[in-house]
Amino acid sequence: MSNKGYALIAILAAAAATGAIPAFAADELVCPDCTEGGYDKIEAYKKLLPIVVWTDKAVYDQQSTIVVSGHVRNPNPDMDVTMKVVGPTGNVVKVEQLTFDNNGDFETMLNTASPLWTQSGVYTITVQYGGASKTDRVQIEVLGEEGEEGETCDSDQLNAKVGNKGYCVPYTVKGATVVGGTLNTGTKSLIVKIMAESQGEITLDIPRSVLDSKSGSRDDSFFVLVDEEETDYDEKTTLTTRSVTIQFPAEATEIEIIGTQIVPEFGPIAALVLAIAIISIIAVSAKTRLRLMPKY
Repeated sequence: MSNKGYALIAILAAAAATGAIPAFAADELVCPDCTEGGYDKIEAYKKLLPIVVWTDKAVYDQQSTIVVSGHVRNPNPDMDVTMKVVGPTGNVVKVEQLTFDNNGDFETMLNTASPLWTQSGVYTITVQYGGASKTDRVQIEVLGEEGEEGETCDSDQLNAKVGNKGYCVPYTVKGATVVGGTLNTGTKSLIVKIMAESQGEITLDIPRSVLDSKSGSRDDSFFVLVDEEETDYDEKTTLTTRSVTIQFPAEATEIEIIGTQIVPEFGPIAALVLAIAIISIIAVSAKTRLRLMPKY
């Protein structure tokens, strides 16, 4: 066995002992960070971890079939595997009980054409077998339909989605893979999904037209969370962008940057229609008040 093989076994053994189960999304090689030998790596996980889950790809469109596969190391015929799928905004898409064969292998298929999969972004598939320590998860990305509004982003840009529209946010990252991003108009925040292989950092050059934080006319601080824990960040600003650099620990999965201003939820035409409607309501209300005023 090569030195890499021994290192992998040592890492997996430590993870099994501490209960920290690494999650990974699969591509054609089943393992996204492998250039070869992906199947061998999954076999190593099967031997050392209580439960493992993976998918046939990492990215799907909204007319796809997702093949979810997994393995239970010590199968008990009287127990099932519980699978839960959570969407980009935390909505539960599916909960299912899965059975496994005599070898502990299980498999199911998910159809992204379902109405519950219409939102673009990162979906998390979690499987549990018995106690909470026997859990693994995999994150996948579901892209919007063809013809979706928004810019075409480069490989070094995050396509941050809000509804059917995407906005390109340039970034650089060390120690992690960026899986996807969404803009939440309710919380006025940019949510970035990552898979952190080690401790690292990410720098996001956020256009002020996409997300900003203001106190009156002055710049205000963002509120930054890493896996729901508040953290500090470094920042450089220009007239058009706010460049934030955020540190994250190994195995981090989510970074949220909260501001006070975000892209408008309505497009220009919808906003114009809304403005006309508001003016009409004000005019009608004024006329109604005049008619109801007593005459002396």
